[in-house]
Amino acid sequence: MKRAALYIRVSTDEQARHGLSLGEQRADLERYANAHHYTVVGIYADNGSTARKALSRRKELQRLLDDVRDDKIDIILFKCLDRWFRNIRDYYKVQDILDAHHVDWECTQEKYNTTTTNGRLMLNIKLSVAQNESDQTSDRIKYVNEGKMKRKEALSGSKIYGYDIRGKHYAVNPAEAKVVRLLYDRVLAGDSIRHSIALVNASLDQDFTARMARSVLRREMYTGRFHGMDDYCERIVSRDEFERMQELIEGHPRFSSKGLIHLFKGKIICPSCGCLLHARERYYKGRNTGTVYSCSKRYQTGPLAGEHRCSYGGGVSEAVVERYLVRNMAGLLEAYFASFQSDKQTRRKDVSSMLKAVEGKMMRLKELYIDGIVDRDEFDRRMILLQKDFADLQEKQHTEKEASKSALQIYKQIDEFEESYALLTRESKRELWQKLIKRIELGETPKSRTKGYTDFRITFS
Repeated sequence: MKRAALYIRVSTDEQARHGLSLGEQRADLERYANAHHYTVVGIYADNGSTARKALSRRKELQRLLDDVRDDKIDIILFKCLDRWFRNIRDYYKVQDILDAHHVDWECTQEKYNTTTTNGRLMLNIKLSVAQNESDQTSDRIKYVNEGKMKRKEALSGSKIYGYDIRGKHYAVNPAEAKVVRLLYDRVLAGDSIRHSIALVNASLDQDFTARMARSVLRREMYTGRFHGMDDYCERIVSRDEFERMQELIEGHPRFSSKGLIHLFKGKIICPSCGCLLHARERYYKGRNTGTVYSCSKRYQTGPLAGEHRCSYGGGVSEAVVERYLVRNMAGLLEAYFASFQSDKQTRRKDVSSMLKAVEGKMMRLKELYIDGIVDRDEFDRRMILLQKDFADLQEKQHTEKEASKSALQIYKQIDEFEESYALLTRESKRELWQKLIKRIELGETPKSRTKGYTDFRITFS
């Protein structure tokens, strides 16, 4: 039985215009999987992401590709092609990964046959049309917004704290402007940001959080400047006050991550929802007590929160993870090297056999051309594709050799690891972990909140 991954995507605009929803897409995909006797092994939902957004910013897509690389998936299901991509270049980048791991995809509402020349042609046409439609929409929005900016109108109906929209223009909201003004006055007078927030909440009956306050204190629009245009709207604070505030914020450790070095950023996986844990600084009585990794999805709100909210309420100390890795590195690397060596010969044989297969296809294509069965255009088109496959396999073969050298070099340094690590700068430590480790999964949850994690599952790059 095939292992199926369900990929769901909806942008905010599309959800509003067409009534699309993550729930509807999920139900449709689950019905399709059941009808075809697929086993659903994961659901990946990019909410508020357009198909033209950079691949790195579609977080659930990246998680899906990680699972493809780990050979956890046989087939990917999505509703229609534009839920997957509207960009030809990105489509083929991802398709290369799927092909390397023999993963197929299917649309539940559209049919494509990528095993034939005509099928691939139709797929390219569909992607080109979708990309052109997206480009035209983007151009229209840009043109409309340029006109609005010339007239100093509001660019959308979205509320910006401190302003209302009256007659298509931003107008100061007196009550909210009073909150902004008080927050500025207290912080610029030397009060702490935390105390200023508490004062605003108590005296003006507000419910400000540190995140909301940070947004307010960094918003240049309060000076009347918007999208690089002065006098776009009525100002609430002066330019001088705004610039002094930015200097204060940059120097405040709770409001700026500038200069902070997080050793395991992008590496630790949430045990509940599978997302990456994010790093934050922990403070006690104004003193930084270290970095903690926790899941931001725990605080998600909205209509989908009940179904998708993360249940992991804890966090893991960076110092605990670092101490575990340093103390156990010898055993971890020995196990990794043994596994790497056992798989190396199999991987090399696979690549060598694929190279021979591509060479054979190239020879047969030449024979077909000589016999007049294919014309010059078809010969050139197919030969270019085969040459690309051959070059990719050669690169893979080279990468395998380099990885083998790196693994051997690391293995030889096991005995010296702890002593060498202690001499590294913090930046060098981060660089080491970022290159060496692919992911860190948390083991058994401590029984007491006062006890830290003692077990981790490490995957090396």
